[in-house]
Amino acid sequence: MEEERKDLARYTLERITSEDAFAKLIGMELIELRPGFARTTLKVTEHTINVHQMAHEGALFALVDLACEAASNSFGEPAVAIETNIHFLAAGKCGDLLTATAKLASRVESFGVIEFDVRSHEGRLLSTGQQTVIVKKGKKNLV
Repeated sequence: MEEERKDLARYTLERITSEDAFAKLIGMELIELRPGFARTTLKVTEHTINVHQMAHEGALFALVDLACEAASNSFGEPAVAIETNIHFLAAGKCGDLLTATAKLASRVESFGVIEFDVRSHEGRLLSTGQQTVIVKKGKKNLV
């Protein structure tokens, strides 16, 4: 059973890494995936900053969303986000390597709650929050 879950996580990692066009466009990478857990990275560049020369909130949200997508789909059943609550606490700057970590906090019937945070390469907490997902039980994983 444990080996099957690891195989599923590997399959999900490969699909997201090779087929997520938006992630490739802005330079996001899925670097770690285990059942119910994912870690993604993004280097802040001139393409992902806002007018204040800070990491664009949309880029941070995308980084979090990719981590949550991977974590929630790592069990072999397709899961999609229905709500995300994110708190932007500090700003990243051009050149920073940001890391989002997402972990399944609970799953009840068809709903899951993923807790996440984003940190700079120095370990500074930039954002935190939760994403609620709905799991399509009995359906083939789309990822």
